[in-house]
Amino acid sequence: MSFTPFINYITLEKRFSPHTQHAYRADLKSFAAFCKSNYDLTDLSQVHYPMIRDWIVYLSKEGRKNQTINRKCSVLKTYFGFLQKVGQIKHSPMQFHRQLKATPKLVVPLTETEFRAVFDMYDDKDYTGARDALMLELLYTTGIRRAELLSLNLDAYDSISAQWRVVGKRNKMRLIPLLPKVVKRIDAYLTFRNAEANASSTNLLFFNTKGKALNPSYVYKCVTSYLSKVSTKQKVSPHVLRHTFATHLLNRGADINSIKEILGHKSLSSTQIYAKVQLPKMKQDYLTAHPRA
Repeated sequence: MSFTPFINYITLEKRFSPHTQHAYRADLKSFAAFCKSNYDLTDLSQVHYPMIRDWIVYLSKEGRKNQTINRKCSVLKTYFGFLQKVGQIKHSPMQFHRQLKATPKLVVPLTETEFRAVFDMYDDKDYTGARDALMLELLYTTGIRRAELLSLNLDAYDSISAQWRVVGKRNKMRLIPLLPKVVKRIDAYLTFRNAEANASSTNLLFFNTKGKALNPSYVYKCVTSYLSKVSTKQKVSPHVLRHTFATHLLNRGADINSIKEILGHKSLSSTQIYAKVQLPKMKQDYLTAHPRA
């Protein structure tokens, strides 16, 4: 069956990112295949909750974690909500669904020592080196998402005020403050960038040989290439740098509400995950600093 109307809905109305659109389509196709295989059902508007419950059991037996299953169920909830909205169904089969208990996945950030070692590895004497170094700097010093990094536009850069206007999830705009050292690195990179072929054909900060946005996989490979040399942590990725940014600010006493605004979180609960990462350190600080300790 076609999910095009729904994808158009989450694209144009909900303003989900291309990555999220792709994930939603994949999850719906997977669920549709399950319904076809197990119930010979091709019209998802005829789905009943027991079928969804069987799918949840199937996913669990496949070894999927509760957090993953909850995410897939969230896709179904949005999809059936859409069918209800356009009048294809009267009641959503997900209306009484309750999420499975799941332990929040904590990403272990890099230490300040580990990231200082990254600084010493920069080879920014040419275009590629300057570009890769700047990508790492921006991810670490601003906490922006990989998709936001790749969509950075020169028109949104204000070197005088040292800030960048970033387009986040659902096209929400926010201003990102820039450190003086980062502004200098940006200006140095722009000298290399503006000398590149296709530079005049795009306003993107980072682009490939065709003047188009870099592939997200390139950013991932760049980050892992640097971080794997300074850290033994199993998980090193652009998102780890977002966690590292927030954690290091908390370590240095930054207000969690300020971090929330910089990260572009909708609610404080999303930002509080970084405070949980800091629990061992906070406990040690408490035991060391309290007068009754």
